[in-house]
Amino acid sequence: MNRFFVEKEHIGPDVIKITDIDDVHHIARVLRLSPGEKVFISDGVGGGYITEVERIAKNIVTLNIREVKERKQKCDRNIIVSLACAIPKNARFEDVIDKATQLGVSEIIPLLTERTLIGKGAFDKKRERFNRVIMAAASQSGALFLPELKEAVFFEDLTGNLRQYELCLLPNLSDRTQLLKDAVSGFKGKRVLVLIGPEGDFTKHEIEVALNLGCVGVGLGDSVLRVDTAALSVISFLRLYFGE
Repeated sequence: MNRFFVEKEHIGPDVIKITDIDDVHHIARVLRLSPGEKVFISDGVGGGYITEVERIAKNIVTLNIREVKERKQKCDRNIIVSLACAIPKNARFEDVIDKATQLGVSEIIPLLTERTLIGKGAFDKKRERFNRVIMAAASQSGALFLPELKEAVFFEDLTGNLRQYELCLLPNLSDRTQLLKDAVSGFKGKRVLVLIGPEGDFTKHEIEVALNLGCVGVGLGDSVLRVDTAALSVISFLRLYFGE
């Protein structure tokens, strides 16, 4: 069954309307769906709907709701993961956002570190594009929850606000690390923050600050991973380990 994301304002008691031009084109011209075919709709806040195509027009697809799935709550999840990721160069941050959305992270925090080459202004200019990436990834994966894309934040500001998380994981290349599976073994909480550094890793000072504040240093093997690969490796592990 094909899956799409639709904002709640376009979801009625009996009918859902898809108005996103890219989604309409995909349904009409790529998938070539016909009236009567089933489509799964997610509203991004835990709601899921099984629908049937009623009508496909030039700029809108009308769906009839056939079944409303039991609404999920974030607190029902086995683990709630927040990703604070240093903003990499080129298009890799789009890849991070895309895959993190598919893997069900709760929030994405663009991180400005001492070695980050992208400034806050450059990030802000692409914010609208990044939000479109989230929407597209949610549509593709049928994610029940949309991650919140936070404002870009400096490392020192983020580390001053860690109390809301029950476990903070800090992958890094220093010798002050343990295996990821050991770091999460026995963890009974829900809220986890994953801190991913820039190309070249966090500085010694940043690692020291984070560890002193209770973050757990973890290693990701012998290979030196790129930012996007490191982020997705940790998130994928957490998803599988905690049965999400």
